[in-house]
Amino acid sequence: MRAAKGKKADVVRLEPAERIEGARLGRVVSASGGEVKVEVDGSRLGPVPARLSAALDDGALEQAARDRQEALLLFEGGDPGRPVLVALLRSATPLLDAVLSPPRPGVPATARVDGRRVEIEGQQEVVLRCGRASITLRRDGKVVVRGVNVVTQAEQVQKIRGGKVEIN
Repeated sequence: MRAAKGKKADVVRLEPAERIEGARLGRVVSASGGEVKVEVDGSRLGPVPARLSAALDDGALEQAARDRQEALLLFEGGDPGRPVLVALLRSATPLLDAVLSPPRPGVPATARVDGRRVEIEGQQEVVLRCGRASITLRRDGKVVVRGVNVVTQAEQVQKIRGGKVEIN
C-alpha cells in the first residue's frame, strides 16, 4: 500500500491486485462538515472519505453515521481508497437491529418501527423493562409479568386458560 503522489494525504492508493470492481456494501461511520467517511466491508483500510453520488441532506448523513447505516458503494477507477456513496440502504428489521447493536456511550437506545409485525428473539430469554415494570419471556415457555400495579382490560371477552389457574 502506498500514498499517491500529489494527492491528499488521506487518500490511499492500493496496488492493482487490491482493486475493487463493481459495487460493495459498507457502512457510514462519520459525517460532519460535508465530509462523509465510510468503512468498506472486507477492506483493511478503515474509514475513508467518500464522495456522494446523490443529494443527501446533512441530517440524513449524520443519522446514518450515528446508526452506522449500510451503504451501497462504487469505486472510482476500482480504487478502494476512492469510494462513491451511491445510496443508503434501509434495514428490513430496524427494531431487531437496534436491539442487537452494541450500546453507544451517552446515546440512549431507541428504535422506530413502521412495519406490521415485529419479532425479537433471544437464545435464553427476552426482557422488556421500564422502571419497576418488566415482562420476561423465557426459553422454557414461561412468561413473567411484574409491576407495582398490573392492569388488564378487554372491551369484549377476556379469557384466562391454563392447566391450573392460581389466584393469590
